[in-house]
Amino acid sequence: MPFKSLRSRIIFTFLTLILVVQFVGFIAIWFSINKNARVAITEQLGIGEEVLRNVITRSGENLTLSARILATDYGFRQAIATNDYETIKSALDNNGARIDSDINMLYSPAGDREVVSGSIPAYLIDTPILNLIESSQSGGNSFGTAVFNGKPYLLVAVPVKAPLTIAWIITGFEIDDSWAKRIQDVSKLEVSFITKTNDAIAANSSAITSKWNLLSTTMDKRSAQDIVKNIPLQWPQQVTAKNTALTKTMDSEVTIQDSDYSTRYVELLNDDNQVLVAVLQRSISESLAPYLTLQLNLLALTILGALVFIAGSIFTARRITQPLTALVDTAELLEKGDYSDVIRSNSNDEIGHLGRTFDRMREAIGERERKISKLAYWDELTQLPNRAFFTDQLLKFAENYKENNQTFSVLMMDLDRFKHVNDVLGHSAADKLLTGVAYRLKANCKGDNDIVARLGGDEFGIILANTNAALAVEVARRLRSALETPIALNDSFVDLSAGVGIANYPEHTKDIELLLSRAEIAMYAAKNSASGVTVYHSGLDVANEENLSLVSEIRVAVEQNQLSLYVQPKIDFATGKLLAVEALVRWNHPERGLIFPDMFIPFAEQTGHISKISYWMLCESARYAAHWQKQGLDMTLAVNLSARDLIDIELPNKLKEILAEHKLSASSLSLEITESSIMDDPARALDTVERIAKMGIQLSIDDFGTGYSSLAYLKRLPVNELKIDKSFVMNIEHDNDDVTIVKSTIELGHNLGLKVVAEGIENKNVWNILNAMGCDYGQGYFMSKPMHASKLLDWSKQWAQQTILVMAED
Repeated sequence: MPFKSLRSRIIFTFLTLILVVQFVGFIAIWFSINKNARVAITEQLGIGEEVLRNVITRSGENLTLSARILATDYGFRQAIATNDYETIKSALDNNGARIDSDINMLYSPAGDREVVSGSIPAYLIDTPILNLIESSQSGGNSFGTAVFNGKPYLLVAVPVKAPLTIAWIITGFEIDDSWAKRIQDVSKLEVSFITKTNDAIAANSSAITSKWNLLSTTMDKRSAQDIVKNIPLQWPQQVTAKNTALTKTMDSEVTIQDSDYSTRYVELLNDDNQVLVAVLQRSISESLAPYLTLQLNLLALTILGALVFIAGSIFTARRITQPLTALVDTAELLEKGDYSDVIRSNSNDEIGHLGRTFDRMREAIGERERKISKLAYWDELTQLPNRAFFTDQLLKFAENYKENNQTFSVLMMDLDRFKHVNDVLGHSAADKLLTGVAYRLKANCKGDNDIVARLGGDEFGIILANTNAALAVEVARRLRSALETPIALNDSFVDLSAGVGIANYPEHTKDIELLLSRAEIAMYAAKNSASGVTVYHSGLDVANEENLSLVSEIRVAVEQNQLSLYVQPKIDFATGKLLAVEALVRWNHPERGLIFPDMFIPFAEQTGHISKISYWMLCESARYAAHWQKQGLDMTLAVNLSARDLIDIELPNKLKEILAEHKLSASSLSLEITESSIMDDPARALDTVERIAKMGIQLSIDDFGTGYSSLAYLKRLPVNELKIDKSFVMNIEHDNDDVTIVKSTIELGHNLGLKVVAEGIENKNVWNILNAMGCDYGQGYFMSKPMHASKLLDWSKQWAQQTILVMAED
């Protein structure tokens, strides 16, 4: 092709050279990529094999540890020694449930103590058990693989010694799809487990045919069918005394669904016609895919280079239009919202004047945009970004993750009792509270790229850059700690606490809206937890749906009389007689059955329905108290009150009406309150408590020792009784610290002229310890579990007969 201009010939020559060089480069790079990719695949298969063996080893070690703990349990060994098969089976069931094992049994070579927990008959696994026991006795591994019923298992054999070996604990997992998925998650390989079975050709023939069976895989069903077709039937060979050096692995390339895979077969078991093989596979085309992107990039660079040469050749011609081009480019940036590009013009002609005028317009528009942006993205009260800015930044963090692979965490925080502060102290005090919280949050989020925002009301959001769940939990705890110092509002101090929910990108989701939703779900879970900090997990989704349903159904439960009154007796240590009972509530849900209070009381407190439940409890308790008195059972019935009940100024009047309706004296009822319930509104709560005390109704401090200002408020409350929280009582036999705490609490109560009740008594030994300490009353499963109120009369008669025996033993 003839070129009339020199510029055209130069462009043609350089473009030709670039294309030739790039073509040769493509060929060389392709061969290099192919070779290196296959080497990398082989290394990845080797790593995958190590991961496979490590998973088996770790699982075997964990099974062994669990079995050894059970084997050293004195009660378990005693049950074996006495042939208590029910206890043995119960212990095996419990151990299996704890570790989620599929096989749990006690095995004796003599066959006199064989107890099986599960659906696998012992005779099916007799040979694997003997092999494991022989290996363990010879100093080898106490765990190994086995195939029976067509399924592979990881088994562990641990001796039970007393002091000689009296039996063996056999426990194990089925090697199923979850194993394959776990190995795939670490190695990024396709993982399958197959076994070889031997079938007779005919009933009267001794000829044997072998067949591979696929048990579990990470591949889809259609692809999985090709796995067993590609493995040679003659591999692996049976290990014999003459041939003990046979290979345990085999590599090959196979085609599955028109895709080539590098495959490694790893022998896990080859003994007594039991063959188990793990198949590790890596798609060759997937391994080469990243390199294809490289070649496309090279092609793009080639085209870009050609364009650069073309641009250089016409540079001179475009110099005249350059000022106008700059103005066009700036206008396009303004259209995109970028006002940072300054227009510089040194000429004094019309184009120069136009450029300077355009630049002044750019500055004016930019300033107006900044003011509008601040109004749209800023919270004036706290001087923090608002929800819109917060969401926009999340999108930018997500883009940054795509470019730099930097993860981040989202923290959602909601203040406790903020509405109460707003109602009691007013909006001005609530605004000061929010400003103080914002200051503390900013002071404790020290990362350069961390973002703190007010999302609305008393809810705050935080983005922690380049972090993970563990670091986010540390920051959340630091923030909660920073909020613990009271804030001065209107000459009073307000204690702060908050629930913090955490969700991580991309661990929990890559969808920003869903990420915010899951952080919020975790936040509501945190507000109901003891720690106040919760990291999102999938179980919260189900719990959240159930909780939402419960919240809407609580009101109906009271109206339709779905609640039931349960009671638990309080026993006098000195006489062993029934002194009083504590009233407890249960919800007979028409679809979910019996629901315990810890599943719905927190939501009732949040929604305000707790007042209706408390009133129902008081009325029902009074009704039963009147009934029992007519039957000759005169005792006190204790009812728990919530923080919302204590700030109800009408509560004393309600109590008077209930007592009058059922013709009861004030001593028939007692009320149990917690230290934390007083703290929500101390002034109003103390006033209510004092009015109730003047009526002659006894008051008890429930869960004493778990609050944060026990002694400060105890001396001000008109209470008659302390209840020691069961967390200090249940382990008193083994924990000297609990002994000290309980003993000191009893002495403190007696010095203040109060009776002391211990909760959580579960056996005779704990009863005796508390009795020796001088505790007044006891409550717990040792005496009685909570029972329906209708069963108390019968129980009291039985207890009266048992009391004589109990006191005689003492």
